Order: sequence, then C-alpha cells, then structure tokens
Amino acid sequence: MSALKDEFGVGWQKWNPQAWFDAFCIKLMMSKVGDVIPKTYVPILRLVSEDAGKVDDEYARVIAMREPIRFFDSPRDKWRKTYGAYIRELEWVYGELRQHFPTQEYQDLVIDIMARNIRDAMSAFLPSIEEMTRTRGPSPESIGSAPGRKSSRLGKSFEKIFQGRFGSWLMNNLNPVSAIVGPVDMEMVPGEGMRMEIPRCWMHTAPGDGKTQDQACVQGCKGACEAVFNGRTPVAMLFEPHLPDFSCTLTIKLNRGSRSAPA
Repeated sequence: MSALKDEFGVGWQKWNPQAWFDAFCIKLMMSKVGDVIPKTYVPILRLVSEDAGKVDDEYARVIAMREPIRFFDSPRDKWRKTYGAYIRELEWVYGELRQHFPTQEYQDLVIDIMARNIRDAMSAFLPSIEEMTRTRGPSPESIGSAPGRKSSRLGKSFEKIFQGRFGSWLMNNLNPVSAIVGPVDMEMVPGEGMRMEIPRCWMHTAPGDGKTQDQACVQGCKGACEAVFNGRTPVAMLFEPHLPDFSCTLTIKLNRGSRSAPA
C-alpha cells in the first residue's frame, strides 16, 4: 500500500501548488456530485435487490474502508483519501447494479444519472455551458444564430488558452485535470483541439487496491462525460481507456462551427 501511495508524490510534492489545487478541486467536486452514491445509486440498488438490509450492510462495509482525514494531513493525502474512497464506492455500487439489469439498461441508467449530476454541478459555475449541454439540437431557423456563434467563440477561446507558452506552463505546473486523472502528456492538434495521453490514470490508482476501476472508468467517467460534452457543446470529449492497462487517451475536440451536432 505504501508504494501505491508514493506514486502520488513524496515530500514537497505532497504540499506543492498542484497538490493544493487537486485537494481543492476534489473537495468542490464532492460537494456537487459526492452524494450521488448514497442518495441515488444505493436507493435504486435497495429497490431492485431482494434483501435491502444486505445492501445496507455491504455499503456500510465499503464505507468502513475510508481512511480518516486528519487536520495535519498533506493536501495530497487529503485528496487521495477523499477521491480514493469515492471511486471505490462508485465501483462497488456499479458492480452491484449491473447484476440486476440487462447490460444496455444498466449502462443507460448509471450514465444518465451521472451525466445529470455533472450538468447540475456545472450550472452553478458555468450556466451558459450547462445550458448548451442540455440542448437537443437546433431548429432549422436557428442555425447560424447567436447560440452557434457563442459556441464557436468559446471553442476558439479554449484553443487559445491551451496553445503557446501559457498552455505549456499550465500543464507542467498546474494541470487542471490532475485531480481526476493525474499527470498527462498534452499535444495540440491545430484546428481541432488537444489530445491528452494519460499514462497511469489516478482514477484507477487512488483507491489503492492495485486494480483498474473498470465500471467507474467506462460508465462514470467515459460514458457520463461523453454524454455531457457530446458535440453540441463548445468541446466534445472522447475517452479511449486502454483497459486492462491503467492508461487512457482523451481527445478534446473544439466545436468551431455554428451548426450543432444532430441530437
């Protein structure tokens, strides 16, 4: 277990700006989507299970695996304990739910729930983008109108931010996706967006069990994020997990035109 913890940094790496940033991001993320497991997934699991009491006992067992977060813990350790527990519990509840539904129904259920939570979490900070993620496609008369131009402008602004010296500095010193996936190798694709190679995704390693978190990865991350950022938004995300490896490729494409993708 100690070797697994060390992969997140030692010494100053546990206290550097990236560690503080990741701890803040996860705390904020948990305040918005952290209760989706006890308030949505677990109640559904109780309804479809023959023994609701057994579900409660199993959930309590998984919760008991959480490590206590102490005041003097480093920001990196606080991040690891919080994020690791969330992914562990998400993997557990997904594994239980998939036993009670046909594959397609299970995937539709868990992805839709997580996508809705992501949209709702975004609405407090990015209301215009949150609204666009709910758009089902434009009417013929709206094509080329203001919403499309807004999407194009946001896409171009996004591209400018991550190009050049600033983007390089940001990814090397304050990686904005580190809290979720860890270190990345970023490559800009002119006119399209960016490609991120994630050599060892922290979603898999934060729980500390040495295993890939397959369902949390494929449904909770890939499925939900692709459902939200789906081409009708300023950016579209495409995840390519390399399971059973711990790596992943994330492609972020810019919506440069005024025409939204079909619903």
